[in-house]
Amino acid sequence: MVLRVALGVPARFLAKATLFRNPASRVAMDAFGSIPIHRAKESGARSGDASRNDASFALCRAELAAGGALALFPEGVSHSDPQLRPLKTGAARIALSAEAEHDGKLGVTLVPVGLYYERKALFRSSVLLVVGEPIAVAPLLGDYRRDERAAVAALTEAIDARLDHVVLQAESRDLVAGIARVARWTRDEETEDDPAAQHQRARELADAYARLRARDPGRVEAIAGEVRAYTRVLRQLGVRDPWALELAPLRPGALAAALGKLLVASPFAAVGAVMGWLPYRLAGELAKRLTHDEDVLGTAKLLAGATFLALAWAAEAVVAGFVWGPLWAAPTFLVGIAAGYVALRFDELRGEAAEAWRLVVLRAFHHRTTQRLAERRRALADAVARGLRDAA
Repeated sequence: MVLRVALGVPARFLAKATLFRNPASRVAMDAFGSIPIHRAKESGARSGDASRNDASFALCRAELAAGGALALFPEGVSHSDPQLRPLKTGAARIALSAEAEHDGKLGVTLVPVGLYYERKALFRSSVLLVVGEPIAVAPLLGDYRRDERAAVAALTEAIDARLDHVVLQAESRDLVAGIARVARWTRDEETEDDPAAQHQRARELADAYARLRARDPGRVEAIAGEVRAYTRVLRQLGVRDPWALELAPLRPGALAAALGKLLVASPFAAVGAVMGWLPYRLAGELAKRLTHDEDVLGTAKLLAGATFLALAWAAEAVVAGFVWGPLWAAPTFLVGIAAGYVALRFDELRGEAAEAWRLVVLRAFHHRTTQRLAERRRALADAVARGLRDAA
């Protein structure tokens, strides 16, 4: 969805065939024109039969021939691992075979794209879409006709290399998170709200980390240990963003505004929970009973939850129309949607108010501690900056 909205291209996604077997998820797959892809690990008598994808690949080639766009995960799966998994050859095979069918006149181009979420599990989290350098497929057609397997392997390696430039990677998930965190700590004031600048900074840090680790692993471990220790202190104090420690003291009005938003949102969030909690829970239980494949359980829960919520709000609107009159039906339905949104936002507002209060307490009663933490952050930033310069 992010790809479609950001690029304005109605791309058809390649999706695992198991998503088409569940009625709830199949509705979404068909709505977006998704194309099923069978994987070797699927169960069934033909689980290892690669020919099952012949029809799907034919649909892909037809889509490209018609001027359409395809979107796929070249690793063969979506995941949250800290590094790219080995790429499958499907993307290269589809692109090269499509060009071969039309004698290199299609102009197929492969465009690497990376998605970077500021906080993936947070509702309304910022997301950055990074577009890499495209790969023209037609110039590779001669190699493909001479040696199909070698050409597919070479193009897959090229895709891997281009993706490496748009995806932030490290040896562990904690390290990826740590690099992104330090990138935010060392940001410039002019770029503090610019996800692209922060991502570029994180890329520089990751590259510098790799170079320094090869050259001076002791120094890297010392800096990493300092960052981990500092993070533990902040976590114990309940502070997420050390940058806030260096801002001017929080005005009472700002804290009052944060608390006021929380109080105003509370009754609406309670209404949203009452109107949506039961149907959402029922949807989750139903998805578990109907879906035995762990790969599609999350998708099934999401789709079933959205469907059940819409039906519940509609049913509540009908009941309101019968009890209070037809004029109440539409407002009740709209209240369900609005209250559901507020319920989702409530945790976010509660976190903002809690952190604002913690910062007020720190500055008011632990001023020297706040100063020392700010100085420690600056020292860490200087150490990272020196590491970047030395690794250049």
